[in-house]
Amino acid sequence: MMLFPRRYHNDLIYLTPIQIANERLPQDKVRMLYCDSKGNILSAIIENAAYERAKEKTDELRRANKNYAILDIETTPGTLVPLAVTISPEQVSALNLVLEHAIKRGAIPDVLKRYSKEIIGIGGLQREELKRQHEQARNHISSGKIPEALQKLTYFPGDYMQVVAPLYKAEYRYPLVILKNLMPDKDTPQNIRRLLTIDGEGDLVIIGIQREMIDNAEVILEEYKRANKSDGCIIIFQDQGGLSISYMEINELQRNALESVVQKFEEARYSQDSMNSDVITVVSRAKNYFQ
Repeated sequence: MMLFPRRYHNDLIYLTPIQIANERLPQDKVRMLYCDSKGNILSAIIENAAYERAKEKTDELRRANKNYAILDIETTPGTLVPLAVTISPEQVSALNLVLEHAIKRGAIPDVLKRYSKEIIGIGGLQREELKRQHEQARNHISSGKIPEALQKLTYFPGDYMQVVAPLYKAEYRYPLVILKNLMPDKDTPQNIRRLLTIDGEGDLVIIGIQREMIDNAEVILEEYKRANKSDGCIIIFQDQGGLSISYMEINELQRNALESVVQKFEEARYSQDSMNSDVITVVSRAKNYFQ
């Protein structure tokens, strides 16, 4: 399998998951093949969960026996929102040819490029509505009661904490929003989970937490999400008794924004200046709730 350029922020069409020879990805990751409005073929490693959420957008169209394509529409710089759109039988045939050429040649012939532009144009018509939803979600702050702390952090290896960005930062600021589990390194104790977090100033911090404690917190969060049919993230914060772990509700746009931070970190191109408004909103809400 040939190598493809890395994904850049733009409107995109999902083509198919791919596997590159000798590339080993974690179980929660998938490499996705995309096409942009100019007919360029791109690839990126994304979360399996993000791809599954994108596929969920097609459920209604699939039940109605309609042809569809899955898009990522950029509503604000760096914020991509998955969207399912209805396409014509001709566009379906063209998209299948785009996929065939993308896999075999890494490029598509000029005669097919107009179809990628057409299909993305269908999603572009809904951009203003997506922007409106984005703005409403960004300005929405839940007025509900703060959930009780899930657990007290009876064991917290402070000397394990490592500030990732910026390099000059001397210490982190609570609360910490947990972004992702990381693979253990050679210095990670067996009973410790290594986590990527974003602190109260918007900087990335790698921390270590007792495995059993974070496992339990994740189970409780999943139960909460199923019961309330909403998404959420785990927060570590300071209170009078020391450090505690709890959760906070977030919306789909904010989840996408947090995942974009993870992707930029993994591609070694994260900077605080690149943090979009939805990430800022999550950090601000966490500070309001848990300070």
